[in-house]
Amino acid sequence: MRSKRKVIDVAEAENENVRAQLDASAPAVRKDLHLVEAALATDQIVVSLDDQARANLSVEATREVMWINAVDEGGHAVYWLDHGANPVERWMLGYHG
Repeated sequence: MRSKRKVIDVAEAENENVRAQLDASAPAVRKDLHLVEAALATDQIVVSLDDQARANLSVEATREVMWINAVDEGGHAVYWLDHGANPVERWMLGYHG
């Protein structure tokens, strides 16, 4: 991914507001916390197959982050990314529909 310039390094992504709302010491949270922190510092998008991590990281401070499971969404996710990645409410961590 780095050789294709698909990786963006985020120097200061740690988010104290998110950490205050999550148990950052819990292994299930700690292993994926960097995903929502990086999303909040950049484009607010996480593409991941891990639905359990989605559940673990869903708190008020992360409610605007869009978590897309590309397998579940199939071609919709790719199309969405290719066409501007406008917010989709049902993909947001704060969505409870």
